[in-house]
Amino acid sequence: MSTKYRESKEVPTNILCDRLEEISNAICERDSGKSLLRECTMRIPAELDRDADLILAEAARRLREFEGLEKG
Repeated sequence: MSTKYRESKEVPTNILCDRLEEISNAICERDSGKSLLRECTMRIPAELDRDADLILAEAARRLREFEGLEKG
């Protein structure tokens, strides 16, 4: 992946979706402990289009925005 995005909102939605699927697959794999650890590493500098915590947070933000929901 990359560090080409300066803010999470710059990451294209299709990139977020692809990464969400990768994270989901890692959770479901037979060796899910190893796969999940590999997929959930946080890098320095942060990779806004790879780091699982940032991907999940941005996806949640966009869903709330799409549905017109307040964070609560």
